[in-house]
Amino acid sequence: MKKNKLILMAAVALLTTATIFTGCKKDDDDTPAPTPNTEQKLSFHLHTMVGSNAASYGVQYQDASGRKFDIADLRYYISNIVLIKNDGSELALSGKVLLVNPATQEYELGEVPVGSYKGFKFLLGLDSATNHSDPTTYAASNPLSIQSPSIHWSWNSGYIFMKIEGQVDTTLAANGPLDLQYFYHVGLDNLKRTIDFSTSAFTVVSGSDYEIGLEFDLLQALNNVDMRTENETHSFNNLPLATKIADNWQDSFELE
Repeated sequence: MKKNKLILMAAVALLTTATIFTGCKKDDDDTPAPTPNTEQKLSFHLHTMVGSNAASYGVQYQDASGRKFDIADLRYYISNIVLIKNDGSELALSGKVLLVNPATQEYELGEVPVGSYKGFKFLLGLDSATNHSDPTTYAASNPLSIQSPSIHWSWNSGYIFMKIEGQVDTTLAANGPLDLQYFYHVGLDNLKRTIDFSTSAFTVVSGSDYEIGLEFDLLQALNNVDMRTENETHSFNNLPLATKIADNWQDSFELE
């Protein structure tokens, strides 16, 4: 009798254990799978270069002819960023404006739908309406607000799309000290340029933010510019030089 009782207790214990495990398994099966993200953060990782060297203020570089120069200010506006979907339709990142400088590499563009894209494009500069807006109406955190040093022509009602300043050696033999301040202030509505990477495909996947790696090369932007004799433009007063620099912008960018 005692033996039968022990057998019965063991059977009850086994049944209880099986019920517990069965219940646990049922709970696991009922746990909903996580919902995939439909959007992810997109950003530019942008290096500003002088040839093969990272751009930095106060450092001496050489242009294509071997002439020495340094950089005291280098900033430029990127706007009207557009993603090109696989079906050819365009997704504009409305209102996103970047003010790029050599010390900053990460530029967030916001959240975009996951999926495959044929490429992207953007303006170096600003569209006409933005270019002629009032910088005092923007919050201090906005790149379009009043900047210090200024990157806006208050007397000309427009922004400087790219501002490059520094000192350059103007000796004929290019073997002297940095003896002259140069400045390239490129703006005006007709000097904005579309930088086109419309065939540079990328894919944004759920659960992973995506970063587009870019490089901007100042030497390419100054291609065919003789810094000894072509060392200043406010755009309106030396339009040929400003146009030459603007026309170099597409070739100044490349994917990392």
